[in-house]
Amino acid sequence: MNTCAVDECHNEAAFKSRTRPAWCDQHITAILLQGGLTPLEPFTKRDAYRLTRCTTCGCEAHYKFDYVLGKNAINEPVCRACYWRQWAAGVRQRSNRAVVPVDLEAVRQHAELNGLEYLGPLTNPSLEDDPHRTRCKSCGKIRAERTGDMGWGCSSCHRNPKRQTPVSGADPSAQNLLRSSDNKAVSWWDHDANPESLWQTAKLRSPKEARWRCPVCGTRFTAVIRDMTDHTWQRSCPSCKAEWEREYALRQAELSTKTVADIPQLAAQWIDPTPADQVPVLEFGLFKFRCPQGHQPRSRPERWLEEGCPSCRGNATRKANAAASTADPTISRLSPEISSQWHPTRNGRWQLAEVSPESRRLAWWKDPACGHEWEATPRERDKYARLRCPECGTVLDSLAFHYPELAAQWAPENSVTPWHVRPTGTVLGEQPVWVCPNNSEHRWQSSPASRIAGSTCPECQQSGKSMIELAHLTEAQRIFGNAASGKRISSDTFTRRGAWTVDILVDLPAGPQLAIEYDGAYWHADKAELDADKSRDLLATGLTVVRLREAPLPTLGINDPSYHEITVYSLAPDPTAVIKKVKSIVCR
Repeated sequence: MNTCAVDECHNEAAFKSRTRPAWCDQHITAILLQGGLTPLEPFTKRDAYRLTRCTTCGCEAHYKFDYVLGKNAINEPVCRACYWRQWAAGVRQRSNRAVVPVDLEAVRQHAELNGLEYLGPLTNPSLEDDPHRTRCKSCGKIRAERTGDMGWGCSSCHRNPKRQTPVSGADPSAQNLLRSSDNKAVSWWDHDANPESLWQTAKLRSPKEARWRCPVCGTRFTAVIRDMTDHTWQRSCPSCKAEWEREYALRQAELSTKTVADIPQLAAQWIDPTPADQVPVLEFGLFKFRCPQGHQPRSRPERWLEEGCPSCRGNATRKANAAASTADPTISRLSPEISSQWHPTRNGRWQLAEVSPESRRLAWWKDPACGHEWEATPRERDKYARLRCPECGTVLDSLAFHYPELAAQWAPENSVTPWHVRPTGTVLGEQPVWVCPNNSEHRWQSSPASRIAGSTCPECQQSGKSMIELAHLTEAQRIFGNAASGKRISSDTFTRRGAWTVDILVDLPAGPQLAIEYDGAYWHADKAELDADKSRDLLATGLTVVRLREAPLPTLGINDPSYHEITVYSLAPDPTAVIKKVKSIVCR
């Protein structure tokens, strides 16, 4: 448990932190007051926007707690209304320009064009550079800002970072798992040295340490998981890195004593006016070379020595892309969503397979959902705001794209569509409304992140069944073709009690029925004897029994050919894979 960072305060901190200080709710309010703000909403988490009121001017606006800490550290007013009023007055005083009130209707229209609701001026009269109050139409964040700043739109909504792993069609609970990703760090994982539980639950961005084995030299070492998965240049074992650094140091020492004239390969292609014997090989300036193909680019001598002509390299890449597009015109280096918007007729002879994600060449796009067409470079499509359609304001990696089954439950009365909403992220204002797929009269509010995590219609939720047990039931019904939940079985052969309720009961096409029991680590921690007795009773009636026991529950130690145990992990549930494994065991 984190405790408040204030000396002599032993209250529990309002948020968790591994390295930075954390405070209790009382002292968080004191920090806001130090910055001249009073909170109007309860504290939720450190990086969430919180509605506040300025104690000086009364302006209500949203601020992050870290933003307040930063402004307090430099003794700057946190309230942007106070700050920009003071700033604008200083600019007018220094410029000696005529003071002319601004056209508030023009300001309102400017705000509307950028997705903002205009709430009014913060000065009277409102002069040039004075602040105004706006609310984002998408997320509800209220800001005090100048007219020029409105042109950037909402700073929260216009940041749409790329998702680390594709999630379409994936089990939401299994997202971002290292074992189910195509990250190259998977081949470095040391299965002999790491516990199986870590392999099953490790996330791509996990701060935990793990053991790794270099696929080149076999060296075993320890490193943080996210350091191994984030960047290729970080993924190196100590032995290989030391060898590379040793060779690099020797090469640099050798080249440090030479000029371009001392290297025949450089001297033969040198055409710069500067004498070759006056330019060190390690010189950082750009000089002119001529390659055998006649290209005359400028380059650093060392880079030319190592990589050759950049024009030839670019031509080789273009030829490879052209050959790939001829062999398979459907392949693409762009994301699947952006690739699906490539205009089928307006890009001439330029094929999708030839397009680089960093290309600055204008291309035509067409959204298959709305039919709008527009021009943009591939590079700007996947950066910054990352809009799916600039006219509709929809975003890439939206809830509708990755989770169409949830988008179908999106209520029509919501102010935006599921194409405008990211699957996760902070949402200000009221949560969206959902329509139950089983009964359209059932409606409830929940965040997209909660729905992705598995929450369903609260009126249809089956009493007494955990979400994970229901997920395994659904998969058993799909994979086996039938499965019943909560059936009671009685028998005179039972020794512990007269009847048992089975979590999941499956009728197998040949042979006895299958009983699948899910044992959660928390609820079954001290029920080993009861679980064993239940298993033996069910086995005595001729059932095949498979217990799904959450780590770290120990095995029940039952020795029977019709009894099986599978270890599952609460932090990385995968009902589809588990039930497939059950079928492979009982149907072999």
